[in-house]
Amino acid sequence: MDKSVIKDLAIQRIYILFRLGVEAVRRGEYTLAQRYGELIRRLAMRARVKIPKGIKRWICKNCNVIMVPGINCRVRTRSEGRVIRLVTRCLVCGWIHRYEFRRKRHVEVQRNSVKAQEDKGSTT
Repeated sequence: MDKSVIKDLAIQRIYILFRLGVEAVRRGEYTLAQRYGELIRRLAMRARVKIPKGIKRWICKNCNVIMVPGINCRVRTRSEGRVIRLVTRCLVCGWIHRYEFRRKRHVEVQRNSVKAQEDKGSTT
């Protein structure tokens, strides 16, 4: 089989396993959700594909359980100047995950759009 076909198949299976893991968490079967998380990681390593960000951020790095906000994880946001921080805490093992997002200033965005419009006007 072609490598691109294998990678595409692996990503499809990762999405399927993630969906099954979310359903298992909603039923309260955390061991099954943990097994799905382990399988996702092993499948990604075996096929040498990256786990999509939308899935990777919701798998606990400590216990491999799939986290669902409000059921087995707590999600909080912190705003510190230009940085917005998403703090996720796994309620199964207590592990804390922090993800940072940079926020552009409103003034900078306006300046960039004005400069882009001026550049378009001067070239035409």
